[in-house]
Amino acid sequence: MQWIILIGDESLDLTSIHKIKHFGVNTVSSILDNRFAVDYGKEHIIYDFSESIINDYKLEDIKKIPFQNPRFIMMIYTSEELMKKVLSQDNFIRGIYVDDDHGQIMPIEEYLLTLLNT
Repeated sequence: MQWIILIGDESLDLTSIHKIKHFGVNTVSSILDNRFAVDYGKEHIIYDFSESIINDYKLEDIKKIPFQNPRFIMMIYTSEELMKKVLSQDNFIRGIYVDDDHGQIMPIEEYLLTLLNT
């Protein structure tokens, strides 16, 4: 499994992602209060909200995040292609940042452009 971290302001929470109509979904299941899964058959995505993720960031990385009180949701996925499709949906949240797990923190719109070029 691979992961990225979605970073937003105080309004970013699991409910805002849970409300999105995910394409081709078989089931959406709550696992815990701070975690849910979207099942696409052989593939799935797990969204995990954690207030403690900020403790894993170095000060220079936190400076790249433009939100005063950032919220973090780990997006754990089984397929990079599936992750690209989900983030590219017209109804997916915009105005957030993505930590790509390779040292880059960037706006989701910029991240999507890098995905299209790979």
